[in-house]
Amino acid sequence: MLMLAIVIFVAVPLSRAEQSLSPPSVTPPSNWHLSSQTVYPNGPSEHDPAGGGSVEYTDSTNGDFVMLYYEKAQSTTYTSADLKSEAESIFARDQTNVTMSDSGTMQIAGVTAGFAKGIEPGFSIYDLELVFIKGNYYINAFAFYDNTTQSQNNVNALLNSVNTSGGNPLFSGTTLYILIGVVAAIVVVAVIIVVMRSRKKNPQQPAQTSSQQNNYPSPPPPPAT
Repeated sequence: MLMLAIVIFVAVPLSRAEQSLSPPSVTPPSNWHLSSQTVYPNGPSEHDPAGGGSVEYTDSTNGDFVMLYYEKAQSTTYTSADLKSEAESIFARDQTNVTMSDSGTMQIAGVTAGFAKGIEPGFSIYDLELVFIKGNYYINAFAFYDNTTQSQNNVNALLNSVNTSGGNPLFSGTTLYILIGVVAAIVVVAVIIVVMRSRKKNPQQPAQTSSQQNNYPSPPPPPAT
């Protein structure tokens, strides 16, 4: 019972930790700031059944912005073709008034990302959709920015600074069960040690005969003949 109670006490907070996912961190360019966020898992997701989260960074000078939707990656085996197809699909679904003019793959934040791109009708403004896997995160990034070198450089710098080390993969999936197993093994060993030490402190007394247990005197010897 002691072992079971300790395992449950440890397993419950670990299971809760598995559901947490910190927002990806970035280094905003000058004049950019965090303008909104939704804490995971309270936002929509593409694949994560628990939900998703998001952070938005905005340029205070011209209104350019980058939105990072993040969730726990259900797979890390996306091919370049998968990423490209997913970016195109999300662009077509969400940017219904913008014609896609380019798509493919590119390097962002040290990983391969699928992208889809178009220009807002009547404006010199780009809509850029990105999909990439970084660590245990699935990230769908949307950028809205002026068609100028400065805006493009700022957006690229922010996207390339995306860091997902705050996701704490220690508490994800198989690792969680390994931790619980290790804790259970330690508890079992501890219980065995306590029991063995208790037996050494209280050694069993040798069994007594019936006469000793009843404290009767020994019968007299038979009379001599």
